[in-house]
Amino acid sequence: MPFKLAENDAERLAAPFKMRAGQKAAPDPCGDIPEALLSADHIIEYVEKTGMIAPFDGGNFKKSPLKAASYESKIGKCAYQFEKGKNYPTTIFDGTQQFLTVPANSIVFVESEIFFRLPPFIAVRFNLQINHVHRGLLLGTGPLVDPGFWGRLCIPLHNLTNEDYLIPKEDGLIWIEFTKTSSNPEHGRPPSNTEFPEIKDFILKAAKPQIPSDAQPISIRSSIPDMVEKADKKSQAAADSAKKSEQSAQTMRNYSVGGVIAGAIAVVTLAATVFGISIDYFTGNRSQIRELQEIVAGNGEQFDDHVEAVDAFGGAELEARATTSALRAQIESQENEIETLRAEIDLLHSQVRRLAPPNPEGSENPN
Repeated sequence: MPFKLAENDAERLAAPFKMRAGQKAAPDPCGDIPEALLSADHIIEYVEKTGMIAPFDGGNFKKSPLKAASYESKIGKCAYQFEKGKNYPTTIFDGTQQFLTVPANSIVFVESEIFFRLPPFIAVRFNLQINHVHRGLLLGTGPLVDPGFWGRLCIPLHNLTNEDYLIPKEDGLIWIEFTKTSSNPEHGRPPSNTEFPEIKDFILKAAKPQIPSDAQPISIRSSIPDMVEKADKKSQAAADSAKKSEQSAQTMRNYSVGGVIAGAIAVVTLAATVFGISIDYFTGNRSQIRELQEIVAGNGEQFDDHVEAVDAFGGAELEARATTSALRAQIESQENEIETLRAEIDLLHSQVRRLAPPNPEGSENPN
């Protein structure tokens, strides 16, 4: 019949082997077992005689927690997590739920189902089941659990994925291996963490800064959520900036198109005015030549103002700059047309002077 051990029986068996300062524990009851990694048969033998772990089931059924050189432990009755802005662990699992949820990009502290009462000549190492590792959980290298440790393990789980991870409470969490040391030592202090039978006390001790000694506990959290939040803010700021740039570019395009239309209208109006004045000039209304010159000068200033306004948008994006360059080219073309008109006016002026009758002697030349 397979050997099983409950916790109350385990404490009775383990009492003689408990390490206490200044006291010598009971001798190794299995002296014929060599100092090495324990096989399944030797694990059973030591559990039977020292109560080193409980509950324990040494059966050979299909999903037995006992393998050839290791033993499986499930999730215990509690799990904790530090929430943002809090320096005290929050309970996220109390044993009544069917699943332990390890939130995405988080660190969760889980209690082991097994209670350890290790004699002074047995050390333990543990690690996650490989399927949890392949799914993105991380424990790191399994730490050494010193001989003489009494208590439940505090297991920090790191979920490195961006999805919550569910662990059924009936599924295995870790595999434990047992190593017999080279002697039953008379020296060496007992493990200090036996002072913390509840893992919450141990978490608080780990979270308390050493300097200064009276400082409040710190929140033990993954840095990934804060990095993701900062990245999201920067991404949103970049999107807002891009939107503003597009709005500025659209404004520039609207302005440029409006400027081109206005410039074209001004040229047409100017041309009509020039030709109208030329006709009047041929009829002998010489005074309008000066008005024509003033109109030409005024339109030149308007074009200069238009060029300065276009240049004010020099900081816009490349598309707007290209539009501005095209606008300047059109303005230069319009100015060339004005210069051509001025040359025609000067030609008309000279023709009028040749056609005008001579001034009486001593009279003022109106030109």
